[in-house]
Amino acid sequence: MFVAKAVAAALLATSFGGLATPGTEAAYASKAKIESMRADCMKEQGLTYLPEKVVKRDRTKEERARLAGDHEALRAYRAKYGFGVWSKLVFPGDPAVDRDMGESRNNKHLMSLSAKDLKAWRAADERCFAKSVKTVLGKTVTSEADFLSEVNAALGNGLRELDADPKLSALGKDFGACLKIAETRPTALADRGRATFTKQATEVARTQSKGSLPKGAVVMPRLTPEQAKPYLDKEVKAALADLECGKAFYPAYAPRARAVQERVYQEYALDFAL
Repeated sequence: MFVAKAVAAALLATSFGGLATPGTEAAYASKAKIESMRADCMKEQGLTYLPEKVVKRDRTKEERARLAGDHEALRAYRAKYGFGVWSKLVFPGDPAVDRDMGESRNNKHLMSLSAKDLKAWRAADERCFAKSVKTVLGKTVTSEADFLSEVNAALGNGLRELDADPKLSALGKDFGACLKIAETRPTALADRGRATFTKQATEVARTQSKGSLPKGAVVMPRLTPEQAKPYLDKEVKAALADLECGKAFYPAYAPRARAVQERVYQEYALDFAL
């Protein structure tokens, strides 16, 4: 399965029009070429790989408004879902917070392989993926994990440029002062809420696992909707307070951040994120 599908929801980008932009359509085409070449490469080695389908996001008017920083759209979302963390457990299957990316077409085949054959298949697939990415995108990577690291690095570099923007910096200082926190970098403020509650959820999961989770792991705990609801209630309260303090910040920051994200995802042909 395309490793990039595991990208955190917080990084998913969007286009703001109702139709895909030319850059997004080109990214879809590139993704299809990568998958086709990957399958051909595996076939040459006597192995089976089914090309993953291109995922085209169909965003609602409300979702596009929210992702563009519209205050009322954000308020309506946060009043129910908070920052979108604990709501995954309270509203399982709700596409607003728990979007199903679909099962990999290759899972059934992989489950039928022995441990030895699976190891060989994965090694061959990494080579074929790297070869396909080099041919289609002109990028040199060693694996899907390496590819995803490049995506995250490109996102980080692009978004950090926003921290130097005078207008956004000024709005960030007002935002931070309202929240009574010292951190006022725009990128940190935009990610602060989700990061805080993601950390909380991981700590609950770590308690359940008796501390056996790997360092740096991001995991949701095993809770029923009823058990998770008190956590969501606190998250909603914090999300609405954050939004009130960031009333002027989000409309200015969100479109700029989305433009960066869209550019990166188009460059790397991350179809599901566009």
